[in-house]
Amino acid sequence: MSVILSRMALGVLVFSLSINSALALPIDWNGVFGVDTHLLSNTCRTKDTVTKVPGSGTQGISGDCGASFQTYVFKLNPQIIVNDGVTLKGELSSGFIRGGFAGSEATNTQDASGNTGNNSYFFVTPAQRSALNVNQMYMELYADAALVKLGRFSKHYGLGSIFDNGTEAWDRFFTMYDGVEAEMKISNFSLIPYWAKISSFKEPAATSTASAPSGTFDVRETGVVAKYDNKNRDLVVSVLYAKRFSERQNALYNSSTSHTSAIDRGKTEVTIIDPYISKRWNKFKIAAEFPMLTGDYGNAYGLTPPENAKITANAYILEASYEMNPKWDIGLNGGQVTGDKGSTGKFEGNYLHPNYQVAELMFRYRYNAFTEGNENIFNSSITNSRYLKLYANYKTDKWTWKGAFITANALETAEAGSDAYHHEENYRFAATETQADDLGHEVDVGFDYRWNPNVIISGYYGYWFVGDYYSFSNTATELEVSDVHGGGLRATLEF
Repeated sequence: MSVILSRMALGVLVFSLSINSALALPIDWNGVFGVDTHLLSNTCRTKDTVTKVPGSGTQGISGDCGASFQTYVFKLNPQIIVNDGVTLKGELSSGFIRGGFAGSEATNTQDASGNTGNNSYFFVTPAQRSALNVNQMYMELYADAALVKLGRFSKHYGLGSIFDNGTEAWDRFFTMYDGVEAEMKISNFSLIPYWAKISSFKEPAATSTASAPSGTFDVRETGVVAKYDNKNRDLVVSVLYAKRFSERQNALYNSSTSHTSAIDRGKTEVTIIDPYISKRWNKFKIAAEFPMLTGDYGNAYGLTPPENAKITANAYILEASYEMNPKWDIGLNGGQVTGDKGSTGKFEGNYLHPNYQVAELMFRYRYNAFTEGNENIFNSSITNSRYLKLYANYKTDKWTWKGAFITANALETAEAGSDAYHHEENYRFAATETQADDLGHEVDVGFDYRWNPNVIISGYYGYWFVGDYYSFSNTATELEVSDVHGGGLRATLEF
C-alpha cells in the first residue's frame, strides 16, 4: 500500500512540475502611469468677443478663455518570451489617447425618464465608460535573415517628426500599423521593408457595411527604410520611402469645408521621401530630417463637386546640442514646415506629428477645441511656420532646471483678393484683408525632480507673446491680441 501511495505522490509531483514548466513563460512588465494638472490663461488669444462665422478665416476664438484641466496617462507594456525564436510584445492602456481627463468618465445615474438622481448626489458610484485598449500586440520573429514584426505595432523614424512610436512617458499619440515589417542587417547597413493597413473603417458606423472587409474603406502603406548606422563613428544616415493609399470611401482623411463640417476626401496616393542624418562629435550632436510629400491628395478643400488636388509639402528640421560640462547643456531646434497658400491647384501644407513639439504653449494645443469642443485639445501639429528654439538645462543629482526661448513666423498668410487656408481648422476661405506673419515669441521655464528611481515630479511655466498673425479677422477691424500664459505640475511613475 505504501508503495502505491509513494508512486501516486511521485506521479502528482511530476504532473505538477510539468504543468508549471508548461505555463511559466517568462513575462516582463513595464509601463508608465502619470497624473498632471494645468492652468492656462487666455486660450482665446484675443481680448475681443469674436462671433465665429464658419469658413470666414477668423483666427480669434470666442468663449471662456480660461482653461483648467487635469489628465492622466497609463501605458502597460507586457513582453512574453515564448521561446528563443519568438517574443510577444504589446501595449495596453485605458481611456482615451492613452489616458484621459480627470472626471471625464463620471456620470450620475438616471431613471427611466432620463432624470438625474440628485438625492443621491454624494452616494452614487459614477458610471465608467473607459475601456482597456489594445494599442499594440505583435510578435517578433528572430531568424538568420531578418527580425520580423507581425501584428499591430508602432513605428518610429528619424527625429519623430512624421513617424513617432510614442515611447516617451507623456506621448499621447503614436504611429500605429497593422502589418508586417522585416529588418535585414548586414554589418552597419540595414534594409527594412514593411506593409501595413492604417485603417479599414468608414465613419460613422451606422450600417453593417461601415466596416466591411471588402477593401473599399482601406488606407494602406508600403515602404522601405535604408539605413547606415556606424556606432563607432556615431553616425546614422537613412532614407525612408513609402506610398500611402486611401480608398475613396474611407473617412480617415476627410477635408473640412469650414470648422463645423467635413466632406469625404476621396481616393489618394501620397509618396513620402524622408532623408535623415545624425552625427555626434564628443559633446556636440547634430541631427536633421527632411520629409517630402508628393502625390494625389484627393478633394483636399471639400469642394462640391469634388476637385482633386496634388500635394507638394515638405519640412526641414534641425536639432543641435552641446554638453558644456556634466551640469550644463545647451542647444537649438530649428525648422521650416510648409503651409498651404490656398490659391493654387495643389496642397502645400505639411503637419508634423503631434508628439513633436518645441514649446509649452505655442503649437502645443488645438486652441479652438478649448471653447468649441468635440475635438482633441492635444491633437495639434507644427505647421506653416519657420521656428527657432534656444534652450539650456542645468542638472544636479536629482534636479534638472530648464529654460527656453522660442520664436516663430508663418510662411503662408492671407492676402486680400486671394484664397487662403486656415491651418488650425483646415479649410480654405476667400481673404478680403491681408494678414501679418508674426506667430509670436515664448519663454518657458521648468524643472524635473527625481523623487526616487521610478518617480519624477515636474513643473513648468510658459509665457507666449502672441503675434499679430492671430489678430486677423478678415474684416477691416483687426482683433486685439492678448498673450497666453500658464503652467502645470505632473507626477510620472515609470516601472
